[in-house]
Amino acid sequence: MIKDHHNNCISSEPNTVELLSFDIKDQLPGWSFSLNVPQITEEILRKNPILFYLESDKNCLKLPLNNASMGYIANVYKNVGKVYVTFKSLKDGVSNYYVPVSHLKRLKVLIIKSRDERICGSQSTSPSKTAMHNSMAKAGININDYEDVLGYFSNIASIDFKGHFISKVPKRNKVIKKPLKPVAALKKEEIYAAI
Repeated sequence: MIKDHHNNCISSEPNTVELLSFDIKDQLPGWSFSLNVPQITEEILRKNPILFYLESDKNCLKLPLNNASMGYIANVYKNVGKVYVTFKSLKDGVSNYYVPVSHLKRLKVLIIKSRDERICGSQSTSPSKTAMHNSMAKAGININDYEDVLGYFSNIASIDFKGHFISKVPKRNKVIKKPLKPVAALKKEEIYAAI
């Protein structure tokens, strides 16, 4: 009895959803972009579901997605500290699709940090997107609707807005080119050394 009481008194982790917003306009037009997201640690990748939404002119589109009206497929890949988004043509699924600057504005990332069964399913198993999707479907939440999902989480967890970040295109190192000497100006030794 004392052991049960002790287990019930241990404070559990609070339910939080970390919300990050990235301005991606400077990375478009392009068929892909990458972002540094230091909040995605190895532990987060193993234990927490993460949702991604692209903000377009009219709404937020959940990744991955097939955008028939624009003719592209968008996929998201995550790694420790990084997020990659690629766009492929809907016609063949292989050709790169260059998204116009005016179409997309931001990438929104939701990192779900919770042990609540309403969010992540049974506590006896590790959290999974499938359990989260199923619990949202049971509650009548459309996971493709960003506002609906945010409203659902705000009733169960605290929303921790981590900030709006402006994503810049990574700068490439410039290659300094030396002007070439005309062959007539080269000495015999330089010609032999080049051969």
